[in-house]
Amino acid sequence: MMHTLNHTLEKNILEADGRYLSSRELDPLEQYLQSYKVRLETYQQLRDQSDKLVLQSLRKLAQAYPEIIQQHGQRCKYDMTEVLRYIAVSILRDDEVFFKEQMMSWLDTILQAHRKTSQCMIAYRALQEAITSGLSPASGSLVRPYLDIVLQSLQSHA
Repeated sequence: MMHTLNHTLEKNILEADGRYLSSRELDPLEQYLQSYKVRLETYQQLRDQSDKLVLQSLRKLAQAYPEIIQQHGQRCKYDMTEVLRYIAVSILRDDEVFFKEQMMSWLDTILQAHRKTSQCMIAYRALQEAITSGLSPASGSLVRPYLDIVLQSLQSHA
């Protein structure tokens, strides 16, 4: 079941059962609302440009490792597209916990199975470059922490 609220908001609301939320407990909701417009725009940019961004990244990977793209190109495209989709949803929800719980365990399993960490790092760094040049600066800065999580995970498998 996918919750619509992010983990912090949901936790505050559940803990307030039988009482009103304090000002401090409302702060995350206020931040959530204030950043909603840019998060929605980022979600829409990722949704509309996902294919282009992933293909741009895979072209860079193909320059370094053409055999990887020949053998695993479709799988790489699928994995990167899924990662971007989860980043988009996590940004919309303003919920890094959701991303770590839903995406990273899956991605860790994939990375361990395929043992192509250094090649993946090239692809995800290229994806970061594509996002920096292809999205608005505000959107790029929302996406960056999520790609950093992915890159850190890749480094831990290297």
